[in-house]
Amino acid sequence: MKLFERILFYISVPKCVYCGGLLEREDKGLCKKCKILYLDAKERNCSICSKPLYNCDCTSHYLESHFVHKLFKVYRYKPGEASPFNELIYNLKREARRDVVDFFAEELTASIKASLQINKSIVITSIPRRRKAKAKYGIDHSEKLAKAVARNLSVSYIKTLKSLAKKPQKKAENIDERIENARFKLKDKNLSLAQKTIIIVDDIVTTGASMGAAAFNLKSIGAKRIIGATLSIAYKDNYVPPSFADRFRNK
Repeated sequence: MKLFERILFYISVPKCVYCGGLLEREDKGLCKKCKILYLDAKERNCSICSKPLYNCDCTSHYLESHFVHKLFKVYRYKPGEASPFNELIYNLKREARRDVVDFFAEELTASIKASLQINKSIVITSIPRRRKAKAKYGIDHSEKLAKAVARNLSVSYIKTLKSLAKKPQKKAENIDERIENARFKLKDKNLSLAQKTIIIVDDIVTTGASMGAAAFNLKSIGAKRIIGATLSIAYKDNYVPPSFADRFRNK
């Protein structure tokens, strides 16, 4: 922690995003008790490769068909559930508090490093936030997260896309609406990603519509390899009935 950040910390000690308790200097986002709950939530295994999700790069059928052949993730998101991991996501979306961004960046960086050799051909980009949402909250949270991950990996970040979505994806009634709404355009038509491995960072992958659309655009300007990286997945596991979604736990 830099000197300025230490001074700022002691002037205004941040609180745990879940329980509201005061954080100690080494804490990021969650107090020690709530972090235990968070770590427990991470212990779900992929039903395809059997590894914990945070060490898994399995993708979905939809993403596979849209050039995203690997998907790094940290845990499974459960909408509407009161939990430390959900509150971290909500804080990231609404405030992008520095310690929360740093915490998530460390988590996602560890997932990426678990099965990807880092080299100079890698470029990080992000799913851009809708203009109205960015104006409302004053931040593009995925961009902040992606830049932090790029710093951790010592690779470049490039802002490649602009969002043309007409409404939030969560308001789409079905996957067809999500696919229709997930529209982007290239920020720079002269940009070339030839021979580059592109890692697209987002906070949550639900159907994969946004990441798939983004990958399609990046493939059109020469991206050699496209990889997804998300904090959480919310899509249904094709190999496990919904009622048994939590049986794949390393307990």
